[in-house]
Order: sequence, then C-alpha cells, then structure tokens
Amino acid sequence: MDCSSLKFQRERRLLNSRDYSHVFDSPRKIHNKAFTLLVRQNQFTHPRLGLIIAKKNLKLAHQRNWVKRILREGFRLQQNDFQCFDMVILTRRDIAVLSKKDIIHLRDDLFERFRRKCK
Repeated sequence: MDCSSLKFQRERRLLNSRDYSHVFDSPRKIHNKAFTLLVRQNQFTHPRLGLIIAKKNLKLAHQRNWVKRILREGFRLQQNDFQCFDMVILTRRDIAVLSKKDIIHLRDDLFERFRRKCK
C-alpha cells in the first residue's frame, strides 16, 4: 500500500454545507453508544469524511479535539475499504462518560459495522 494513499487529504473531507446536506438528505444510519454514522454514496472515486462533535456532548475543547483526531485516524487507516461514500460522524450524549479505550473500541466497531452493512 502506497504511503501517500493513507494521508487524510483535503479531497477526502466534507468541506462545505452542500456536502453535508447531501449526506443529511437521505442517509443510511449506523449507530452505537458513542457515535452515529450517516452514510450516502457519492460520485467520486474515494470516500469523504465529515465530523460533527457537539459541544453539548463534550464540554472541553481538548476532549472534542481528541475525539476528532481519533476519528480521522481511524478513517485514514481504513479509507481504502470504504469505497465511494460520504460519511458524517456525530457524537452521542453517552460519549462523555466513556473512557478513551471505550471510545476507540466503539470507533472501530462503527467502521466494522459500516463495512459489513455497505458491501
């Protein structure tokens, strides 16, 4: 696998409200205790990721930044398995009481459930 293909490049991100609206219009939903994943097929040859980390769910900025970092990292490492989908990940209220280990486990579980459901 080429190292450059594992970067989280600008083209792999949802960047504007039009991109997010496309996903919110009629998504497939997958959720667990910490996250909700909204997925919709796109017209590109690669997947794209958008994140919505609510301040209501995680009060402190360093917590929100850490969650964004681990979500992007999980996506970056597995993006070749995700085909041509736009994905938006939202945090759920229960995330505040979970440990870091639990959050990482739930992230991996979410991506695994997506792979099984969307093949």
